[in-house]
Amino acid sequence: MPSFTERYHELTKYRPETIDRLGDARWADQPEPFKDVPEGRSIDLIPHLQDVFKDVETPPDPLYPWLREATLPTLTRLLHCTLGLTARLSSAGDSEGDFDMFLRAAPSAGGLYPTEVYVAVRKAPDIPAGLYHYHSRRSALIPVWEGDFFADLGHHFLGHPAVAAANCVILFTGLYGRSAWRYKERAYRRILLDTGHAAANLLEMSAALGLDAVPLGGFIDEGLEELLFLGRKEECPLLGVAIGPGGSLGASGGQWPGPLPERAVLRAEPGDSMQVQQNACERIGPGDVGTLRPMVPVPGRGSAPPPAPDAGALAAFNTQVAILARRSARRFTGGMVTAHEAEDALRFAFRFPAAAVEASTLLARGIVRYHVVAFAVEGLEDGVHEYDPDTGRMTLRREGDFRGDVHAVSLGQDLASDAAFAVVYTADMEALVSRYGDRGYRYACMDCGMVGERIQLWAGQRGLGSSGIGGYYDDLANELLDLPLTHGVLYLTVVGVPED
Repeated sequence: MPSFTERYHELTKYRPETIDRLGDARWADQPEPFKDVPEGRSIDLIPHLQDVFKDVETPPDPLYPWLREATLPTLTRLLHCTLGLTARLSSAGDSEGDFDMFLRAAPSAGGLYPTEVYVAVRKAPDIPAGLYHYHSRRSALIPVWEGDFFADLGHHFLGHPAVAAANCVILFTGLYGRSAWRYKERAYRRILLDTGHAAANLLEMSAALGLDAVPLGGFIDEGLEELLFLGRKEECPLLGVAIGPGGSLGASGGQWPGPLPERAVLRAEPGDSMQVQQNACERIGPGDVGTLRPMVPVPGRGSAPPPAPDAGALAAFNTQVAILARRSARRFTGGMVTAHEAEDALRFAFRFPAAAVEASTLLARGIVRYHVVAFAVEGLEDGVHEYDPDTGRMTLRREGDFRGDVHAVSLGQDLASDAAFAVVYTADMEALVSRYGDRGYRYACMDCGMVGERIQLWAGQRGLGSSGIGGYYDDLANELLDLPLTHGVLYLTVVGVPED
């Protein structure tokens, strides 16, 4: 195969005839869901979090001078709505033993939460300049380094102007072990999707507060690892998001491709797991900077922005409430939704949320294709439709009732067949790698997570239910969509009428 990405995706597919060979998860070996940090100095966010919950149903005021007069109230709101704790499930007295499970603001496959969040901030009246780890269970910022590291970050982010202008940069990383103990080599796919979920929350909350938020996918991986004391084969940096007052950062400008695949594959060490090798091929190293192909621009608004959802429903949408109340649906009734409801969910997911940033917040807009499999949508023919996010147009590709096919694709989950429709995300793997190198796999999977999370947020506010499905029979999905196997299936989102 011409790239490691295509090999990794092929070898981590689920197939009916081989899925049993993966074995059961060793529940006694499940890693801790939170980082073990030493006791010591930290910045307690709970007082500011209490202020958030005093007026949780009041829409945030985008005219308030966030980040100009005080940083901690804004950071608390952003971080809690990105990946903060929103519920605690306890099994005290259960026959399998006592345990607590903490749910967070973003969904995660198996409730494993492999994504970690760090923050670089400039000096402010209420917080020293430095690099901090966000510990969601303690709702605290744990110092990693003190001092202004924006010059270093500017270098590591390849001179991106948004870093120089930002008040803070949110950094997302992924921990292989938290997901790999259950999902084996396919874990990296889940980690990228989960990071996209969390990033979508951050971008939506930033827009609600009137802040600029610019996703930064291109950076020198080794530089961020050194700054954050990450073990390269244990925890990897995946994404940065520059945050600043509205109108201060400008457009994203696009994303850097990784090195050419034939060069990148030489960095994969055969003794490593496939997911670590995949990340190694995605990396931008210090020696790559002068050899990188030009940054790939993300399409901007142009003359006609993507169609927006119903204006009244959008005006009533409360980002903060949607994020904190969000739960992945576990059961659907099999009831109908309307074509208008389905279209609005998709339009919300692809709109440009921040007026101040004249570009899409997706990393690789235009590379992922979106297929809507409708089987209980009033006003939309049953069948497989292709959705164009730029025009909002649905094009029927296969007519028929494919409810049973979606059930089979989704590992026999009733959740999938009881939904009203499913969104299937795919990418032509050769085109993806041609444009972005192996790093494009990272961008595309995180984009799928972002779109899926936005669909969930909108569905919840409109009284519908939604859930992401990261486990599916890949080739059966290609067969359902009538796509060649050169198109990778990256994610599924199902939407329907939830059971009470």
